[in-house]
Amino acid sequence: MLTARSGIIAIMLSVLTQLSRRLIGIVSLVILARILKPEDYGLVAIALIFLNFIVVISNTGGVSYLLSRETLTEDHVMTNWSLNLVLKGGLALLLALSSYPISLFYDDSRLMPIILVLSLHLAIGLFNSPGMAFKMKNQELGAITKWQITSRIITTGITIGIAVIFETYWALVIGQLLATISEFFASYVIAPMRPRFTLKNFRPQWEFSKWVLPQSIINFFRSQIDAMFVSVSFEKATIGAYTSMRYYADLPTSTFITPLGGPLLTQFSQFKNNQSYFQQQLQVVLFYMSVITAPVIYLMYVHAFFVVDLILGDKWVQYAELLGIFAFFIIVATLNNILSQIVMLRDRTKLLLGYSIYSTLVQCIMFVSIDFASVYELAEYKIGLDLISVCLFFIVVIGAFVGKQAFVPLLAPVLPAILFIYCSGWVAFQVVPEVISFWQLVLHCSITVGLFGLLQLAVILVLKQVHCYRYTLKLIHPVVKKCTARFSS
Repeated sequence: MLTARSGIIAIMLSVLTQLSRRLIGIVSLVILARILKPEDYGLVAIALIFLNFIVVISNTGGVSYLLSRETLTEDHVMTNWSLNLVLKGGLALLLALSSYPISLFYDDSRLMPIILVLSLHLAIGLFNSPGMAFKMKNQELGAITKWQITSRIITTGITIGIAVIFETYWALVIGQLLATISEFFASYVIAPMRPRFTLKNFRPQWEFSKWVLPQSIINFFRSQIDAMFVSVSFEKATIGAYTSMRYYADLPTSTFITPLGGPLLTQFSQFKNNQSYFQQQLQVVLFYMSVITAPVIYLMYVHAFFVVDLILGDKWVQYAELLGIFAFFIIVATLNNILSQIVMLRDRTKLLLGYSIYSTLVQCIMFVSIDFASVYELAEYKIGLDLISVCLFFIVVIGAFVGKQAFVPLLAPVLPAILFIYCSGWVAFQVVPEVISFWQLVLHCSITVGLFGLLQLAVILVLKQVHCYRYTLKLIHPVVKKCTARFSS
């Protein structure tokens, strides 16, 4: 029987797993980036576009369906396993058969063996133990967490070892294959259960899945259409740099900002029908997100070249401008996350599908109609269009679900962040005019963030009548009181 305690433990284990895997992934990427060339990343990135497309169009939402059942039966689990085997297995075979035409299209014979290995990677994952579903349903995540962290460390070590010894792009491909093989064997150790083919529960599962597939496909194209366009328009080194810089720029969002922003809003879902209260809490969320994202975006944009040279090495410096451009995608991702939660709280998920279709279509029109002079121009247009789209989505969502009168109260506490980060950066450059060493970077960032924090604190103290400022003072008051008492003693 599930309890509140088991739920809390499950959440903690899940967070630990995601954080550990993310940190290990960041370390491995930094090391591999110094060993491998941008062209290596570009070659694998092309193959991964096709692999990820297969994964997305075969996503039936099976895990969500199983976990949402009040009582999970063997028929539920085996039917889900069988659906995956038929759908993903057929698509994995199709991907393997397409490896030769794809290599001809890109005029690179190296793509064929890479895609074949990735097809094998997809096929092996289909035969994992169905018993893992019962472990996840019962929140028995201890063994799964240990295996995932241990497996990630071992496979990352092997991947880095291959890269160091052979300096080949195969390190990236073999690393993925080893992780899948490890997952296959671990599933039968943790939750042994012999698979059995059945479609007994097919109809209810398909009723659930048929609405998941269209949105998954559209979201894939929305997120990957620029990478697909780059892959057919530029050389492989540029493709590798583009996808890598986009990934690195997304790390602050995926690692810290999104996990922080989600709970701030969803914990108030029980008050979604209280318009005034909901508006106040949304103001708090937007204010906190502006305080967090403004310094991150500014520092990533201003110091892109130095950071890339310091972390990734000089062979990536020529592409550092991409990191600065993609820094602004943090705004898009943060607002998309908040607005999507509002729409889901209001049970209007069709609006999300409409937004996905709109943003995908306008990107398609842009890429088809504009002849980009460089990949940097393409990235600027891409981010600019995303910013316009998410701002329009903000107007629609707030106007429909919060009210037109909410625009000023919601935006007023956010706008100072733009002015304060600009002023703070200007002062930092007066103190440290040029950043050419690690310690100068640390000093410049410390001055910028410190002054930005002081300016925000001053506004909070002066305008205490604003809800988000008053709410913040309540949060920090116990901390200030404890620090003052300790200092006095």
